[in-house]
Amino acid sequence: MTWPIADRDAAGSLGRALRELSYDEDSVDALLDDEVRGAAPRDVPVYERRLDASPLATAVRLFLLELPVTRGALEEAVGGNGAAAVLRIGLAQEQDGLLVPRSRLLPVEGLLLAFDHFSRGDDDPEGYVAAYSPTASWLAALTPRRRVQRALDVGTGNGIHALLASRHAARVVATDVNDRALAYTELNAALNGIANVEPRKGSLFEPVAGETFDLITCNAPYVVSPERRWQYRDAGLPADEVSQRVVEGCASALAAGGFASMLVSWVAESRDDPDVRLDEWLDGTGCDAWVLGLSGADPLDHAAGWNEHLAEDRQAFAAALDEWVEYFERLGVEWISEGAVLLHKRAARQQTIRADDVDEDELEYAGDQIERAFAARALLDRLPDRKAVLETRFTLADAVEIEHRRGDGTDEARLVLDEGTHAEVVVDLDAADVLAALDGRLTLGDAVDRIAKRLELSRSGTTQLRRDVVAATVELFELGMAELVDA
Repeated sequence: MTWPIADRDAAGSLGRALRELSYDEDSVDALLDDEVRGAAPRDVPVYERRLDASPLATAVRLFLLELPVTRGALEEAVGGNGAAAVLRIGLAQEQDGLLVPRSRLLPVEGLLLAFDHFSRGDDDPEGYVAAYSPTASWLAALTPRRRVQRALDVGTGNGIHALLASRHAARVVATDVNDRALAYTELNAALNGIANVEPRKGSLFEPVAGETFDLITCNAPYVVSPERRWQYRDAGLPADEVSQRVVEGCASALAAGGFASMLVSWVAESRDDPDVRLDEWLDGTGCDAWVLGLSGADPLDHAAGWNEHLAEDRQAFAAALDEWVEYFERLGVEWISEGAVLLHKRAARQQTIRADDVDEDELEYAGDQIERAFAARALLDRLPDRKAVLETRFTLADAVEIEHRRGDGTDEARLVLDEGTHAEVVVDLDAADVLAALDGRLTLGDAVDRIAKRLELSRSGTTQLRRDVVAATVELFELGMAELVDA
């Protein structure tokens, strides 16, 4: 492959033309539906028949559905310069009077993002550059978006996380071993008029050795696999070694106060104790860590999930399953976990590690929640003991809702975060009343006293309420469900 050509002038011209055309998420969804940007080849015939003859529909045909269009139709949609740019960059080529697409270009997260054609399974080349995948959306949701000076995206692929970081970082470095990935990253930066992203070739952290960053993102080829078929999926290292390198590399390259968000895999000899290796990687990093488990599987289910592209070829699918399961047997692996590791680097008396499971289907933008959680951990580290939270001032985060449940032997309240990881904490009704009374002016202890007086609790009842509230507050803090005042 010799495309894409990262011609900044041509890409800039095409980007401006597409924005003038309103080739964006809202317009494309309105033209078809809100599932179209995740369309697979099997969906194309249906969507093709629902398109009208508008210029926007021409762009959707060529760039999103990967269907040929005439040169005249494309010029009507994006102008002569835009059509020429498509050919110059190599996103399409002329064949028999038609422009035939060779790449796709989608509106994603308010950006224009180009990457390789629809996946063709085993026919995809080693350096295939994948689309905006579900894993990419998870990482985007789990990345804090505070203003920073220097950001790093490791294993950048099509560059999406580098481009997202460019909105709140003065400078972004994007690394990858794949020349095509770096070309797409440079092209996508130009399509969006972004000038503060610097692509660097090399494996993981090698291109930035000795440098530190305020934000690091990484969606590396973390799949535990016996294969070296695709650079975006298979790292070619034993077991989960690439994930170990990512975790340790992120911790080393973080500046003081910095955040890192990464997707990784880790293996275990037993599903009953799945996180032993991850705990070993995180110990002594100088970072607070939050592990969010997204999925776990035994070797057979893991193999089936990552070889789904072979499912229609029973013989090839069966051979892949046997190869992968045998590989895990040789390693002594009985369980494979996949998830996110979030790090915050700070000077501390004691670094903390917390693990929670997250439903990937419910995950929404969690950057604010993550910052609240790590700020609360820093506060807890400064306190002499957990009881000292009674002297703190905080409020429940705006997105926290309190659901009271009474009757049928149940008298409790559920505090639910209606954003991010959708965390929840269950407390008794009296503790819920205390937490609901917090307004940022009362200390937690004052709120306990107020509710205890209203309820006419005995001394022992008040003491028990304090214990319950302290335990609930620590959990709320660590889950990012509280907005601190005394931070």
